Amino acid sequence: MAVVIPINHIEIRDGRPVIAGKNLKVAYIAKLYLKGDTPMAWIVENYDITPSQVHAAVSYYYDHQAELDAYIHEGDAWAQAVGLTYEQVIARIEARQATEGDLHQP
Repeated sequence: MAVVIPINHIEIRDGRPVIAGKNLKVAYIAKLYLKGDTPMAWIVENYDITPSQVHAAVSYYYDHQAELDAYIHEGDAWAQAVGLTYEQVIARIEARQATEGDLHQP
């Protein structure tokens, strides 16, 4: 009989789900991947995470879709209120990641 060892790629930090060991928000990775125009390989390479972590983020998103959609909507409303496009928000996130070593949503 095989022994199954659960691996948890998601942890809750400051009330928000993040990729374990990183400040990379599950909502951000799920939205990026599910939008459909960002390949898995690009996410893995650019955010230094594994395909399993991406799938865990997407799985967590589907299990908590209403909550994360509300969180994403809040972020989108903030960006719109300050006059930023989706691309500008992504650029700010990536710039912060480059300087801080972790990914934080603005």
